[in-house]
Amino acid sequence: MKDRSLIDRASPLKLGLLTSASLLAILFLAETGLGRWDAIWSAGTEDPLARAPTGALRDFRIAVVHCLLLGYLPAALLHVIRYGRRTIFSLQSALDCTPRECAKLAASLNLSRIGLILTGLLGVTLALVGPYLVPPIPEGVWNPSTWSPEVWWHRVPGLFVGVLGLWLGYAIVVVSLRMSRIAEKLDRIDLLDLSPLSPFAQQGLTHALLLVGVLSIQGLMMFESGFGVVLVLFGIGTFLFCALALWAPVRGVNIRVRREKQAELAWINARIAKARGHLIGEDVDAERGELADLVAYRTVVETAPDWPFTGSTYARLVIYALIPAASWVFGIVLEQLVENTLF
Repeated sequence: MKDRSLIDRASPLKLGLLTSASLLAILFLAETGLGRWDAIWSAGTEDPLARAPTGALRDFRIAVVHCLLLGYLPAALLHVIRYGRRTIFSLQSALDCTPRECAKLAASLNLSRIGLILTGLLGVTLALVGPYLVPPIPEGVWNPSTWSPEVWWHRVPGLFVGVLGLWLGYAIVVVSLRMSRIAEKLDRIDLLDLSPLSPFAQQGLTHALLLVGVLSIQGLMMFESGFGVVLVLFGIGTFLFCALALWAPVRGVNIRVRREKQAELAWINARIAKARGHLIGEDVDAERGELADLVAYRTVVETAPDWPFTGSTYARLVIYALIPAASWVFGIVLEQLVENTLF
């Protein structure tokens, strides 16, 4: 109960900003204390914005990106759990549960210790393999004696980035699947109005946005030499995961809606068969009118949406997909402005 209340009280935004700001401050203070600024700014070029395959400047900029990710990832992880629990309470009427029952459902949105250990180990493995995928590959990639201070600042934090990144993906999968199972237990569904079920779609959109945020920050390294192919593959994988993150929470809703539609259509067809059999009776006009109404209603039910998505859902998804491209374009423009102004 105490852990759950801590999650509910904590602010993901404040956590992310405080963590990133603290790490960046420590990084800058460490570079100042070690007297590394001359080596950074004179890393083979007079332009601090220039791309280079190696050097202190490149390593320093990569370290900055890792500091940003170390602030963003735990904040995103916290937001997944916190927002999922709030979604349960927003669905109280649709789930027809008491506050106590909703609290129990919300408490089920947690991460298992075994799952965290396994995904954490996988994250460390990916972080260890990562440097071998970015050319040029230096000798002794994981030999600390060959590392400069800047390399220390992105090799070691990189391990934590790998762990937190896999934990975020694990949290999204767990919350999405549990939300889907909860959706299958919906008490009632109005086939002509799925708006009460929109929180499920909002949950999926939130997951997609958080993944896009990771891609946008990670994509800042696209401006460094050697990261192009890796980031393209990472981007493709992220967008595929975004599609899965949007679909998974509402899968249970889709199953429940289709089940409800089948039951409703079975009832309508039974009524149509009965009305058709009475057409030769005394009240022919009345039976014909009822039959026409039933046929029209069957068409309405058949064309009713199976997913709680609206036009705004797809519009927001497109906007989210454009965020990384917009951030990269902004970075290029800003780089050119700074270069033209200072150099």
